[in-house]
Amino acid sequence: MSNESPEPEETDDLSKSRNELPAHEVLEKIRNGETISNVRINRLRLRGEFTTPVRFKNCTVSRLIIENATFTEDVQFFRCTLDRPDSSRKNIFAKGLDLNESTIIRGTFRGLHVRGQLSCREIRAKGKLLFADAEFQKVFFWDANIEGWFEFKNCKLEGSGDFRSMQMAEGCNFIGCQFQQEFLLRGTSVTKKLDFGNSRFEKMLDLSKAKLYDFVYLEEIHQGEQQQFAFENAIAERIRIRPEQVEGRLASEQTGKYESAMQEYGLLKQCFQNLHRFDQEDWAFYRFKVNQRRGVGRSWKRPWTKVGQFANWLFLDLGCGYGTNPFRAVVAAMVIILSFGLIYSVGIEQFNIDASEYPFEGAVTDVVNRTVIGMMTSMAVFTSGLGDSLGRAHGWMNLPLIVEAFLGTLLFGLFIVAFSRKVIR
Repeated sequence: MSNESPEPEETDDLSKSRNELPAHEVLEKIRNGETISNVRINRLRLRGEFTTPVRFKNCTVSRLIIENATFTEDVQFFRCTLDRPDSSRKNIFAKGLDLNESTIIRGTFRGLHVRGQLSCREIRAKGKLLFADAEFQKVFFWDANIEGWFEFKNCKLEGSGDFRSMQMAEGCNFIGCQFQQEFLLRGTSVTKKLDFGNSRFEKMLDLSKAKLYDFVYLEEIHQGEQQQFAFENAIAERIRIRPEQVEGRLASEQTGKYESAMQEYGLLKQCFQNLHRFDQEDWAFYRFKVNQRRGVGRSWKRPWTKVGQFANWLFLDLGCGYGTNPFRAVVAAMVIILSFGLIYSVGIEQFNIDASEYPFEGAVTDVVNRTVIGMMTSMAVFTSGLGDSLGRAHGWMNLPLIVEAFLGTLLFGLFIVAFSRKVIR
């Protein structure tokens, strides 16, 4: 076993026990390429060009100001305490900015241009943490603990935005931002609202496994052509989003992972229900049922499974939209009546019809008599069943009569269920 003892956690007592190093001496050491460690620094101002690495370790820096600075090498604050840091104007970090495991108290970072990665792994933020008017290649906030509000405003990310497994005791805002690659909020916990404002997303917006305890605002976002969503195993009750934003953009559905897609649509259904958006809830429920049907294993080795899938699609999906669209049943009924009416018109000779029952003068085989008798027979069989048509046909014509009577009874039931559901809702 190793005999090395872990480094102590940052505490107020430890911070006070450190020796204070004047700001001008700190600047000298930085210019000489030295690492600053285990000291307290007050009102350090970084401006101008720095051609050597800037590295702080286990330091307490109060009132850090970064203004019009250019850093050609890497910049690192490792396990430091930054009390009210502030950056303004344009500050260029050519090889990245590392704040890993640091504590930031009421941090305001404006005008950052980080050409490498902004790395904030396991940081702890007390009070509001703001990044504004900044550009990054990548950001990494793995397991960060934010005790105040967390805000990104008017920021541009050329690479991935990795905000996974964060803990946010307050809320989070991403306003006016551009995310050109994937945005990952997987596994993150947000106690108050999560607002994406009018930000633009070009690729994946991943909220999988996120725990979102208040409203999530996605209605105003801008979406690129390749933008997609993921909500798998998320805990959320009030996601404000429109169906047209999700249609064709759910990653699991597009990649054939229908069981995952079913679960995600179930989540959206519950959110719409909580928001009393019942038409949108119906849409989510319909997509849920479609993916449930697609996710069931089918095989031609078990042909009955294929027959069941076809019947599910024909009667429940096409027939009434799984109970969400009664007007589909009306359209299906019209198609069935017209189709069987055509069959009866073609086989009019198979019916026993008295001349007194012809709707028009002439022979029963005339086009007008064929058409009217066929449609009247189809309407009667569809609405009333076989009762009035028994014995009127002979031969093969009895088969379509039986089929239409069965379809009519079935569609009437589906229409009543779907229509009643709509009216009650």
